[in-house]
Amino acid sequence: MNSQDFLIVNVVCAALFILWYWRGRESTIKKPTTLNMHAPDSAPLIIPPENAAALSSPTFTRNAIDTSAAGLARAKVLNVIFNYNGHAWDAYEVLGLPAGSQLREVTAAYQEALKRTDPASHPFLETAYKSILYRF
Repeated sequence: MNSQDFLIVNVVCAALFILWYWRGRESTIKKPTTLNMHAPDSAPLIIPPENAAALSSPTFTRNAIDTSAAGLARAKVLNVIFNYNGHAWDAYEVLGLPAGSQLREVTAAYQEALKRTDPASHPFLETAYKSILYRF
């Protein structure tokens, strides 16, 4: 075998190795997950349907449990998330309140925050306050 044949064999082996590696790599690339906004709610049940009727207290139902027409109880999210300048913020946390606070507490905290902050942050606080008002 002369040097030219040796070179051809090495080039063919290298090409086959590159094809084998490239083909194996394509199969391991995962496709991104698609978000389906029309999918039904998949939150787990927190209370069995037979015990959901026992929770008829209006404050408990409004603040902690969302009962559907079928009598199933699902966890209700109390936080209000809004976007401002490309970042997600919790409106209750911005105003220094626990999630699910009453409207009068929210209004008092908003007015207090307006007094103690500089005017440059007022649009941010107003956006947080309006996002909570939109929830009510």
